[in-house]
Amino acid sequence: MNAVLDTAPLIRFEQVWKTYGEGDMRVDALAGVSLSVESGEFVAIMGPSGSGKSTTLNIIGCLDAPTSGTHRFLGDDAGALDRGRRAGLRNMHIGFVFQGYNLLPRTTALENVELPLVYRGIKARERRERAAQALAEVGLSGREHHTPAQLSGGQQQRVAIARAIVSKPTLLIADEPTGNLDTRRGHEILELLTGLNRQQGLSIVMVTHEPDIAAFAQREIGFVDGCIAYDRARAGVS
Repeated sequence: MNAVLDTAPLIRFEQVWKTYGEGDMRVDALAGVSLSVESGEFVAIMGPSGSGKSTTLNIIGCLDAPTSGTHRFLGDDAGALDRGRRAGLRNMHIGFVFQGYNLLPRTTALENVELPLVYRGIKARERRERAAQALAEVGLSGREHHTPAQLSGGQQQRVAIARAIVSKPTLLIADEPTGNLDTRRGHEILELLTGLNRQQGLSIVMVTHEPDIAAFAQREIGFVDGCIAYDRARAGVS
């Protein structure tokens, strides 16, 4: 691999703008944002509604592209790719965890976790083995054949995390991952994510409204009106 790419950040924004509408209806969701995230970082993105954090997350996750500026992912100009090629990059390298667990209700935990591997064409035996291992990594051994209705909210989110990591992504994106959980269960989920980051080196970018949740990350980026208001490392977090 090219030595330049070996040392490039995992994610880099260079003067990224995202604009919706025209004329009097124009809204700049992002206004010239520049940032970088290194491989192995756990970054929390914060800000009020309409600040640009969700737009940033969508671009980082290759779900959207900048109106102008450059979004590089793994050294590639992801923002210049068409939808199909962005989808390929996303499917190969990025796992997603959302506030709503997005599990199939009549499907077992094991089958839910297998889904990304089905889309990759991996054979059934290997899918089951890898899904069982992912469930073990999130502390759900013995729950493989439970449906979502038989699991607590915290357990459902663990299944969602197992589904996100079963394909061994380069980056995990977590969008308000504790929003439907009480404080205790939310902190358990963050401890799980922190363990994946520290023990496996999994890169994580997380959006949250809650300072106590952001405190689990190594670094916090705050957005206001489509711009970065602050970007700071958290003392005592490594």
